[in-house]
Amino acid sequence: MCILDMDHHCPFIGNCVGVANHRDFILFLMSAVISLIYVTITSTYSALYISPPLNHTPVNLLNSFANSEFIFKALKDIVLAFLTSAVFLSARGLLLVYLFIASVSMEIGLSVLLWQQLCYIYKGKTYLSHLSATGSEESAEKDCQNLVRFFGCPYVPAIYLPSFWKSGKSHKK
Repeated sequence: MCILDMDHHCPFIGNCVGVANHRDFILFLMSAVISLIYVTITSTYSALYISPPLNHTPVNLLNSFANSEFIFKALKDIVLAFLTSAVFLSARGLLLVYLFIASVSMEIGLSVLLWQQLCYIYKGKTYLSHLSATGSEESAEKDCQNLVRFFGCPYVPAIYLPSFWKSGKSHKK
């Protein structure tokens, strides 16, 4: 089947992304990233709330600040304290740690995909047109207006500016 301005075939939605659904795909990515940020924040808060306190002895900062092994010793103390406290985590705590790791990894992946898609839209290209133009140097117009046109904003922000900014007249001395 031919897809007008096909960008790519997305296995997540099981469909080709083209002119008919590209905007919806970008909005889906934005909402997924925002939702994952929310999940990360809530799982972090919940994990910190139910986790047992860290049993660790702080490094003596005054004596070891000048020491070259300060950073290594501090990291070692923090990791040891976390591991000894992790032994006493409940099943709910382990699930929250898993949820945190899964949401952060999905955030990273979807954010990279969203950034890539927005960069192609800014350049006025699709992913497939970028791949076909790799060998030849096509100079597409890079402009924020590409983003405005893509999202279908009917009004130009300049109409809200004072009228003398819209005037084509200029005074010369």
